[in-house]
Amino acid sequence: MLKRLVARLWNDDGGALIATEFLFVATLLIIGIIVGLNGLRDAVVVELTELGNAILALSQGYAFSGLTGCCAFTDGSQAIDTPSLLVPPLCTPPAIPAVIDVIPCT
Repeated sequence: MLKRLVARLWNDDGGALIATEFLFVATLLIIGIIVGLNGLRDAVVVELTELGNAILALSQGYAFSGLTGCCAFTDGSQAIDTPSLLVPPLCTPPAIPAVIDVIPCT
């Protein structure tokens, strides 16, 4: 009786093919998700760098001229804000100081 039960279990392959197919599909999905998340990470880094460069390109400089009148005067004043860039993710050096487009490194 035990020999017949072991033989039946040994010859039973129902479900083995389905488990293999599920493992194959799950492996493909996981590899696809990893590749997709890497592309998403690179795109987010590029967009945040462009946002940082756009914020740095805003000029905070100001100037006003002096006033004169009625035996009194005030001198003018000026503050110059030189724009800068976030450099690390750039692959090519910027051409002008106000460039905000970033080319992702591949």
